[in-house]
Amino acid sequence: MEAIKIAHISDLHLRKDYFDSFFERELSQRIMPLDYFTWALKEISKDSPDVIVMTGDLIHEGSEEDYRFLRGLLDKYVPDIKVIPALGNHDFKKAFYRGFLEKDEDGPYFAVEYIKNYRFIVIDTAVEGRGDGYFRGERAELLFNELKTGYGEGTIILGHHPFKTDQGWYITDCDADICERLSETDVIAYLCGHAHFNESRQMGGFVQLVTESFDYGVETVKDEVIYTDVRGYSTVTAEGRDIRSHLHVLTPYEQVFKRFKLGEQV
Repeated sequence: MEAIKIAHISDLHLRKDYFDSFFERELSQRIMPLDYFTWALKEISKDSPDVIVMTGDLIHEGSEEDYRFLRGLLDKYVPDIKVIPALGNHDFKKAFYRGFLEKDEDGPYFAVEYIKNYRFIVIDTAVEGRGDGYFRGERAELLFNELKTGYGEGTIILGHHPFKTDQGWYITDCDADICERLSETDVIAYLCGHAHFNESRQMGGFVQLVTESFDYGVETVKDEVIYTDVRGYSTVTAEGRDIRSHLHVLTPYEQVFKRFKLGEQV
């Protein structure tokens, strides 16, 4: 049985320039998502996973140039690692196609990739400008048509919105029996984001893995939504249907990066 190691990152919320952005105006952030993302890429490069998956909100409502900037960061820090993107509700689809993929296309993004003996299927659960997820009609049928035939050790689905969640601030509009239908296929895991909250949930015949954000963490406590200073990503290891996930929490930077004795400064 062949194993695969996956670096699962989500909710990057990157911008080439954060000046006067939501992050400065509304959140008063001093350390931007870009800093945490580049930090994570350096860690991931040393770990050498088989693939990096990015499950949406790659760019925070940016331009083609922002997606080119993201592509450049990946080429710089992890040039030898395969990267598979999915789109979130803060991604602009046309800008993604043109800036990241260099294609003049638009519309929901669907892709199939094969790595080692596993199939990765990218689905699009996002509608621009709408926080809730949507996965019905043609989007769902594309997935189930692909799943009519199994592959190797199994299939890992990549999307942005969880199919089920305990978070009270969003929903995913999908068929009520979607988990049952997926459990009848060779799907072993669904990797996603959006919640800014690390969670593992058994969904019948497969596991749903949600990872943290590079922007801020989110907790739902009773009737309150709380933004926290938690950022991170996950390493997911699959060996057949044995799925293991490890969270890497990115703590704030150490402000002191070097010390000298008096007279020893260089």
